[in-house]
Amino acid sequence: MPVLGLLCLFWGVSMWSNLILLMCFTSKQIDLLETRLSGCRCISDTKTLWQGGIFGRHMRLNMVFMVIYMPGVMYRKGHITKDAHLNIPRRLKWWIWGLYGWLLTNVSAMAALYYFIKTS
Repeated sequence: MPVLGLLCLFWGVSMWSNLILLMCFTSKQIDLLETRLSGCRCISDTKTLWQGGIFGRHMRLNMVFMVIYMPGVMYRKGHITKDAHLNIPRRLKWWIWGLYGWLLTNVSAMAALYYFIKTS
């Protein structure tokens, strides 16, 4: 049982670190990302809908991630221009992929820990 407690502590610290880093990245880079994607309807609509604040900036970053993650689908639906995802610098793409990958890993680990705690 102490091992599960240590794992919970480790993943809890990892989760909070990820969220803090995500907030810092969003507060510094979202405006640059949105200017690079200024011709995209989904970006302007999301900015109008959510505006500023912690949640608003994170929702705007989610839309930028969707443009990076599935540009073909977004283009077919008419939300972005054909090569909009190529306007984002590679360094920022890697940062976004890393942050979202780390977040997915943390959530998966927390779900697994919950399962093991619940069954023991």
